[in-house]
Amino acid sequence: MRKHFFCTLVLLFCATLSFAQTPSDKSGAVQDTAFDRGSNIVFPEITPQLVDNLELLGRVWGFLKYHHPTISTGAYNWDHELFRMLPGYLQASDNKQRDAYLAKWILHYGKIPVNKDVKPVDTNAFIKPDLAWINPDKLSPKLYKTLMNVYQNRNNGYYYVTYSSLWVKNAQFNNENPYAEMECPDAGFRLLTLYRYWNMVYYFFPYRYMMDTNWNTVLKDHIPSFILAKDKKNYWNTVRHLIALTDDTHGAVWSSKPSKTSDVYYPPFRVKFLQNDTMVVSSYWNPDKIDSAGPHIGDVITHLDGKPVSWWVDSLSPYYAASNHRAKLRQLTWHICNGSEPTVNITFVSDGIQKKTTVSRYDYEEFGFEFLTDSVCYKDLGDSIGYVSMDDISGEWVGRIADTLHTTKGLILDLREYPNETVNYRLYKVLSDKSRPFFKATYPDLSNPGAFNWFKPSYTGKGKDAYAGKIVILISEMSQSHAEFCAMMYRTLPNSIVIGNTTSGADGDVVGIRLPGKVCSYFSGIGIYYPDGTETQRVGIIPDIYVWPTAQSIREGRDELLEKALEWLKQ
Repeated sequence: MRKHFFCTLVLLFCATLSFAQTPSDKSGAVQDTAFDRGSNIVFPEITPQLVDNLELLGRVWGFLKYHHPTISTGAYNWDHELFRMLPGYLQASDNKQRDAYLAKWILHYGKIPVNKDVKPVDTNAFIKPDLAWINPDKLSPKLYKTLMNVYQNRNNGYYYVTYSSLWVKNAQFNNENPYAEMECPDAGFRLLTLYRYWNMVYYFFPYRYMMDTNWNTVLKDHIPSFILAKDKKNYWNTVRHLIALTDDTHGAVWSSKPSKTSDVYYPPFRVKFLQNDTMVVSSYWNPDKIDSAGPHIGDVITHLDGKPVSWWVDSLSPYYAASNHRAKLRQLTWHICNGSEPTVNITFVSDGIQKKTTVSRYDYEEFGFEFLTDSVCYKDLGDSIGYVSMDDISGEWVGRIADTLHTTKGLILDLREYPNETVNYRLYKVLSDKSRPFFKATYPDLSNPGAFNWFKPSYTGKGKDAYAGKIVILISEMSQSHAEFCAMMYRTLPNSIVIGNTTSGADGDVVGIRLPGKVCSYFSGIGIYYPDGTETQRVGIIPDIYVWPTAQSIREGRDELLEKALEWLKQ
């Protein structure tokens, strides 16, 4: 037993000597390409001790990345340093060996100079860093002391994270290699994916406290699934599931290069979920490919390949990020009818009659996903009512709208699509002669990773005249991010009302994420709140009057939200 323990310590010490290559300058992260084609990491059998060890390593690795005064400058390629230390670390068989190895690894990067300019966490910070895992009762005295020394003298550089701008101040991860040539990252890179994303969220996601899942448990729980995801499909699904746990509708997942990472065949129609979660055909991608047997617009789909729609919703939901239920269903409309086979068996109800048919599915290139706009921002709907399509709005149109407002007694601002340009402040000044507070926000404190501080409350700005007519703001689950932000602004107009259904619940400028295997995603980067501190994330914008589309109105080509808006304006 003693001989085995001594040999293990020798191996640990020898591995320590190969932790890093001393960089010549701050470009070390770029110059080090040793593992660009693979990590060469082979994991032993997954045991509870190994998972515990890898969880602590993931926390330490991320902590050093954003706190260590040398590592945070980009002096080392921190991805590759993980692969250099892992072979020796994987031999640690208990907590004592593990902690000794980690302490020696950290000290290998040199003596940490005293930093007298360390900024303390703002006493009024909305969120304070969670470093409870650096616990003297759970770590060896040496490892605890070493980590605390890093924390107390932290942050001399921001190579791995910076602000997108001094005005917005959401985190921006500029120097993350996506390793785009890897079709399926090897086991070491899969673990790196988990470490990278988990720490980005842990330190720089403003809504971490609002997740349904405790993010502190996610790292440990997902280590086995990332190590064992041995083919591309499993890897992508594992990443999707991880990102979905943020409960943030901004968390879409896609590839930075064209690649068939998921189901690739699409039916020639689009679907929509109604209020009672019924799925109805809402429009056609290509009407020429619609069979006479259907289903047609307004028909209710009940089963796909013999399984009820609810089964498909439950099966797919864990892999698609969304802030609330309506947003989740909206996300699924892009995927639920797709599949890896060129046909799908569909059961649907048309005019009260249940029918079954086989529908052909196509590669998207056969009819495309080209999103067209009306290109006309403003319309006269008659009866002195104007209509503004916010997805087509431009700076040029703001002036035209201002010139026509005197001829209207009512105005509809349609925010059911993403606004084409950021002209919300300019449009507001056309409608109001008073400036009003409409939101306040939190931003990440890069000098104290994990902390979020408050911006000062923001105001709408004002113009010379106030619009005398009534204003309706239309929203739905399609309203997201900037559309929700605009709804918050226009809602402060005293003569306005919001009609529709709950929005996506994903506000705040996005943070771009790049992960190994050309995986791309986002998360909301700053916290957006009403002036009184009420949350918008996950909650969404709540309408004053709820209106839901029905299968009948979709079949008839009617817009029930617009109809309700006209009814209210004519009262």
